[in-house]
Amino acid sequence: IVVLDVNGEYVGLSQTTDGSASDIAEKLVPLIPGGNFKISVEDAGLKTMLDILQYILGTPATSLREFIRLWGIIEKVEGRVTLKGLIDGLTRIQVHESVREALMSRLMSLRETGFFDDENPIQLDEVLNSKQDGGIFVIDLSRCLSHSRKIVVEYLLSKLSTLLTRGVIDPLFLVAEEAHLYLRETYWDDLVTRMRHIGLFPIFVTNQPDSIPETVYRQADNIFLFNFTNESDLNYISKASRVDSETARLIAKSLPPRYCLVIGRVVSDLPMVVRVREISLRTMGETKLLFRMRAK
Repeated sequence: IVVLDVNGEYVGLSQTTDGSASDIAEKLVPLIPGGNFKISVEDAGLKTMLDILQYILGTPATSLREFIRLWGIIEKVEGRVTLKGLIDGLTRIQVHESVREALMSRLMSLRETGFFDDENPIQLDEVLNSKQDGGIFVIDLSRCLSHSRKIVVEYLLSKLSTLLTRGVIDPLFLVAEEAHLYLRETYWDDLVTRMRHIGLFPIFVTNQPDSIPETVYRQADNIFLFNFTNESDLNYISKASRVDSETARLIAKSLPPRYCLVIGRVVSDLPMVVRVREISLRTMGETKLLFRMRAK
C-alpha cells in the first residue's frame, strides 16, 4: 500500500493510542520528500522531467524543446544527467536569453525543493520490495509546498507505472487523500482505467466529493460514504453512483457516526449500511477542539 498523506495523519499508525508500538509498526515505512526520500534526475527520466516542467512549472513549448536539446548534450558529454549538470550546461550552451532565464528559474525551483539528490538517491523499487510480506509506504506530503507536492506525485505515478509495467514490483493499492490538491486533471481517468490494468488500484479519500470528477464515481468499483449533510455534496454523489439517487441521498444524510453507506461491487450493487469498527491506533486525523482543550 502506498499512501499519499497530505496532512501527516497516517504516520501515527505505527503507534497505539497508549503510545506503544502497534501490530503494523514494522510494516509502516514513512517517506519524507527532501528527507529520506530523494531521487536523481536520471531516475526520473526525460519524460517525467518534461511533464514536471510543462504541467507543474508552466514551462513554454519553446523552452521545453531547448530542455530536450540540453538533456541530450549533457547525456552525451558527461555520460549521465544530473540537476547540477543541467544547470551548469544551461549557462554554457547557445540559447536565446529569455529561454535560458525561463529554464534556469525552473531548474533552480527544482533544486530548492530538496527532492532531487543525484549523489545519494533512493531506489523506489528497492524500498517497495523491502517488505517481503507487504508494507504501508506513507509519502508524508505535509511539509511540502504546493508545487513540491505536485512534483513528488508526478514522479511517483510515473515511476510506479514504469515499475509495474516491467514487473519489478508487485501490484499495489494507492491511497490518495484529497487528490485534487496535487493530481493534475489528465491523471484522473488514467488512474481509474489504464493504471488498474498494470496493477495500480487507487483509493480516493476526500471530504469534498465535488473535487472528484463524475467519471471517477461512475467507474469506481465501490464507494464508501460517511455522513454528509450538505445537499449539494449528496446530490453530486447520488447522481454519479449506480443506485437510485434519492435512496443514496436519504440514507447518507441520516448516517450516525461510525456508520457508512457502501455502494458497488462489494455489496453486489445493493446499498448497505455497515458499522465501522473503532481501532486502537494513533490516527492523528481527529479534529482538535478549542473548548475541549481549555476544559482540560
